[in-house]
Amino acid sequence: MSEPAAFRALFPVTEHLCYLNHAGVAPISTRVACARRQATDECLAWGAFRYPRLLAGIEGARASAARLLGAAPAEVAFIKNTSEGVSHVALGYPWREGDAVVVPEGEFPANVYPWLSLERRGVRVLRVPAREGRLSLDDFRAALDQPGVRVLAVSSVEFETGFRNDLPALGQLCRERGIFFFVDAIQSLGCLPLEPEACGIHALAADAHKWLLGPEGIGVFYLAREVWDRLVPAEVGWNAVSAPLEFSRINFALRPDARKFECGSQETILVHGLGAALDLILEAGIGTIGRRVLETADLLAEGLSARGYRVLSSRQPAERSGIVAFAPRHGPAAVVERLASARVFAAARGRGVRVSPHFYNDRDDAARFFEALEDADS
Repeated sequence: MSEPAAFRALFPVTEHLCYLNHAGVAPISTRVACARRQATDECLAWGAFRYPRLLAGIEGARASAARLLGAAPAEVAFIKNTSEGVSHVALGYPWREGDAVVVPEGEFPANVYPWLSLERRGVRVLRVPAREGRLSLDDFRAALDQPGVRVLAVSSVEFETGFRNDLPALGQLCRERGIFFFVDAIQSLGCLPLEPEACGIHALAADAHKWLLGPEGIGVFYLAREVWDRLVPAEVGWNAVSAPLEFSRINFALRPDARKFECGSQETILVHGLGAALDLILEAGIGTIGRRVLETADLLAEGLSARGYRVLSSRQPAERSGIVAFAPRHGPAAVVERLASARVFAAARGRGVRVSPHFYNDRDDAARFFEALEDADS
């Protein structure tokens, strides 16, 4: 299968919902469900007797994640969620009192609270102003030039407006200043191409349950080879060391790569589900997915504008994403609730309604959304 429409049958949710909330929690495919079921059945029938089979699935998922990122498998670790990945950097970086981290306004709390927690250690949090839902390189440059800045932490795509940050340009700003560059990639990984090395990204985290179309409770953490020695895990367990299976010999030597952040036993069944989700993304092709997502998002944005709605998301070519937010005529929460009664799933965020289609959504879904919106916001 190569055309995006051919994958639609893998998502049974389409039989009874117009699903436009992939920026929230996405549905899983039949392949993800099957992979989790097979791993569960293996545990049910065999326990750990054939454990190498389960381990092979885990390493297969790691290889798929690395392929999607254009990275090496040793640069990839599994995490419970994006918050854990952010915390790996916030708590593992070698801070000194008086240092600062730059975080834009409008970030999802997962990329705010771990940094604010550092204030008790004398680390300052500097904010980049959001202006009409956009973030400018000039404002980033001014913030990064402040004394003591050691880290920039930014989302690839802002969750409320869908504004897409210029990661290569930000990476260049960080390289010129020797600043560690962290990216919360949850709102783009799986729907838009993203290769961290090409962008100068040192670390990246993303849950599986949004654009990756995977299960909740599992995600991907990327740590560039060049900074393996710079971060130290805040949590350490048996699986974080170089010889984790030598249980009777204590040798406290951490793994030299990203896997040192895998403290203990894996969420085996969830990782198998993530592996199936990653393989589906790779099969469809991230370039093809990105084009389809942007085409559908543009269709929604243009239709909203034609109906007199103010689109809050930038539709500039380099700034647009799969998120389209608009200002409804009535309260966002009420409009979203009425859409839900028509089996159209959107989200209320800030002062707007947010829709976020994936590659299997089509023109019929867009037509269904506009038909429901006419009643929901009249």
